[in-house]
Amino acid sequence: MTTSSIYLCPQCKKSLHVHGASQGLYCDNKHHFDKNEKGYWVLSQAKKPKLDSRQVMRAKRHLLESGLFTPLIEAMTSLLVESKKDVEILQQAELTQLDFDCGDGFYMRALAKSIDAHGAPFKLEQTGIAEAENALFAAAKSAPENTYIASQLKALPFTNSSFDLVTLSDKPLKGKELLRVLKSKGVFLHVLPSSRHLWQIKSLIYTDLVNKELDLSIPREVELIKSHRVAFTVSCSGEQALTLLDMTPFAWRASDKVRKQIASTYFDAIEIDFVVALMVKK
Repeated sequence: MTTSSIYLCPQCKKSLHVHGASQGLYCDNKHHFDKNEKGYWVLSQAKKPKLDSRQVMRAKRHLLESGLFTPLIEAMTSLLVESKKDVEILQQAELTQLDFDCGDGFYMRALAKSIDAHGAPFKLEQTGIAEAENALFAAAKSAPENTYIASQLKALPFTNSSFDLVTLSDKPLKGKELLRVLKSKGVFLHVLPSSRHLWQIKSLIYTDLVNKELDLSIPREVELIKSHRVAFTVSCSGEQALTLLDMTPFAWRASDKVRKQIASTYFDAIEIDFVVALMVKK
C-alpha cells in the first residue's frame, strides 16, 4: 500500500509516494529514497554546502543552548500565540512547520518547547531542511521525532502549498521558494537582525559603520500582521563574541588581526537586536 506525500523527487520533479512497508519515498520513475541510519533524509546535495567545523558547531550550540536568545524565542512564541484570534490557520490543533536552513535544529527545538510551556492551543509538526549534513546529524540526535532533510536550498523538494508555518531565523529571505511551499493564508515567521545587532563587534570590522534602520521589505505575496523588536545586551567573553560573529554572514570580513582582538576582549555589553515579523500569505 502506498500513500501520497508533500515531497518532490529531486531528480525528475515528480511527486514522491510513501511505500507502506518500508516507509521509503519513491516516484513513478522509480527513483527511491530512504531515511539514513543517522536519522535524516538525503534528497539532494549542494555542490558547495557551507559546513562548520566540529569546534565551531559545538561553540554555537553551547552558546545558543545557554539561554542567550531566550528573549527572542519568547517573542517568536508570543507573536504566534497572540495572533491566533487574527490568523485562522493558527486556530488549528496542529501546524505543519518548515524551518528553513535549520542548522542543528536549535530554533525548532526552542520554539516547540516554548510554545508547549505557554500552553498554546496548537502543536508543531516540524520539518527542518539544510545543506549541512553534519548539522542535521546533530539535529536528529537531539530531537529524533522531527523530520530532517538534506537538500540544496535553491529548489525545495516540496509541492506547492505544503506547510502551515514557515520559519526563517537570522537570515534574509531570498527567492520565491519559501513562499511557494507555504499554504494560502499560512504564516511566515521571519527573524531578522536589526540595525544595532552585534554593533560592538561590527564596529571592529567596519570602519565606516553607520546606523541604518532595518527595512523589512515585505514580499508582495504576504501581508504583515505584526512585528516586534527584541533588543537587549549581553556580557560575554572574547571566545563567545567570536562565536556570535561566526553566526553572521559577515564573519568572513573579519581579518585574523580583528579576530585576535575580539578573542582577547571581554565585552561588558554586546547589543542583541532582532525584529520578528509575522506575515500571512495572501
